Amino acid sequence: MKYIITTYLIFSISFLMAQTQKKLKIEGITTNGETINTSALKNVTINIYEYNDKIASYESNLKGQFEFEIDMNSYIMLEFLKEGFLTKRILFDTRNKNIDYGKNYIPFNFEIVMLLKVEGIDADDIDFPITKIEYFPEEKEFLFVEKYTNDMIKLQEKIINKRTKEH
Repeated sequence: MKYIITTYLIFSISFLMAQTQKKLKIEGITTNGETINTSALKNVTINIYEYNDKIASYESNLKGQFEFEIDMNSYIMLEFLKEGFLTKRILFDTRNKNIDYGKNYIPFNFEIVMLLKVEGIDADDIDFPITKIEYFPEEKEFLFVEKYTNDMIKLQEKIINKRTKEH
């Protein structure tokens, strides 16, 4: 009997936690890096991976915009794909003991700048998340991890500049 009550209690707690757990709204625009009015990229495929398992796929609309939700308390990779452009990845880590899963967080809004493929640049050389987004308890919001993002942008630029100078 004690085993049945313990199992029921664990199941009930898990069910209640799942009911209060919110999702994080993601919205943004895909561009080619020029002015937003003229550079929106439509039909960019956005694959969503949770712990390396593909869980969903979306496309940016005719204005390059996208919107969807991701689970809280998870490790999510967004992969942006478009023919003729280098693949971009963004990592969302929504795991943090300080997150209030009952709170409705401000939607995370960003622009993803797609880079044209350049002859001589192996996509594997820049096959890493360009940025990481994590929860910052001090601000009580999800933000870019600034040092990681700046380091990855510099590495990406270095690889692209080196390869274009060689060709």
